[in-house]
Amino acid sequence: MTTPSPVKVPVETPQLRPKGPPLLDSLTGLRGLAAILVFFFHFTTFRMVFGDSGGLEFAPLTRPRFLTMSGNFAVGSFFILSGFVLALTTRQGTSMANFAAKRVGKLVPVYLFTSVLAIAAILLIGMPISVNNVVLHLTLLQSWVPFQDIYHGVNPVTWSLSTEGFFYLLFPVALFLVRRLATRALYWLLGIAVFLEFALPLYVMKYFAVGDTGGHETYMSTGSKGGDLAYWFTLPFPPYRFLEFLVGMIACILLMRGVLPTVRLGWAWSLCAVAYAVGTYVPGPLQRTAVGMVPLTILVVALAQADFAGRTSLLRRRLFVELGKLSYGMYAIQLLVFLPTGPFVVRGLSEALSLPTETLDGALYQIPIALAYFLLIILLAIPIYRYIEVPAYDYAKKLYRDREGSDLFAVPGTSEGRSQ
Repeated sequence: MTTPSPVKVPVETPQLRPKGPPLLDSLTGLRGLAAILVFFFHFTTFRMVFGDSGGLEFAPLTRPRFLTMSGNFAVGSFFILSGFVLALTTRQGTSMANFAAKRVGKLVPVYLFTSVLAIAAILLIGMPISVNNVVLHLTLLQSWVPFQDIYHGVNPVTWSLSTEGFFYLLFPVALFLVRRLATRALYWLLGIAVFLEFALPLYVMKYFAVGDTGGHETYMSTGSKGGDLAYWFTLPFPPYRFLEFLVGMIACILLMRGVLPTVRLGWAWSLCAVAYAVGTYVPGPLQRTAVGMVPLTILVVALAQADFAGRTSLLRRRLFVELGKLSYGMYAIQLLVFLPTGPFVVRGLSEALSLPTETLDGALYQIPIALAYFLLIILLAIPIYRYIEVPAYDYAKKLYRDREGSDLFAVPGTSEGRSQ
């Protein structure tokens, strides 16, 4: 493939280098903010109660519509950030084996640890679980199956990790291609990705439906628009969600070429607030992904520009940065904490306060319960981060570093190098 002449600016553009550490702490802080949003979304979405037989079962919840957007924005920001950060940090001279080892080391150990805990918890409380479901989860394939009791089964949140694994498989080729596109072509590709983000859900809603679930259970309401297939297509389906990851990559490449205008953080936050409000009222298939894609990408760019320039950023504060570091563990463990214990907490409080359990469903009691669980999950995420996530990734980074760098990671216009 020939390299177009406009793409001779290496990714490491000198004028965009930060003046000093820390590097892009605001993006880590954005993960921290997303961790807060996704926790309260999950807390108001998933609930277990004691059934008539005395066993635990899922209970349908009716939450305010504005809380739905918190989960959508959180996951969307994770996917966009993932593409942006990987495009930024994957260096020329990286071997394919080293890249793969780092992705496995980052994703798999925490995933397997929490998945084994989830399987053990399901067996302990006596809920059904199929061998197929276990195999699909342990192989990170659950997002490819359009049934809720598969991609929301075992540990309901890990559909996003299955989807992220698909992104990692495509990333080397995608990076090679987007780095070799002219700037104008990148803008065209960006526009096509945004168009598809809106058009594909509308197409699926109009022309496709799941005729028979084959006895599979449904945990989440799929709404009046699109039904189960549109819900699956716009929530976990890896090729569709790859559009967000790709947009994050393109935004990073454009930023590194120095062709993006400076975006003020106040304007970026305002745009996200408007999108959040609008997304509260649009149909679910558009609400889950499309509405937030452009505003969240603009926010990521604005945060990166602020960090590179040393400007003040709320998300660079220690609270958000530390939560960002813990966000993976918090995300993977949270449902395993409050789902199986919630019914016992409610029953214990009901007996201690001499109140009916229905009274405890009110905001007066649910807010402090949620905050207590949030603090507990942070405490549990700390050892996951320190003793599983960090050691596994540090070990993986050292693997295969002496191998020859892959051509897929070569920066156009620069000589090939070996990883250091």
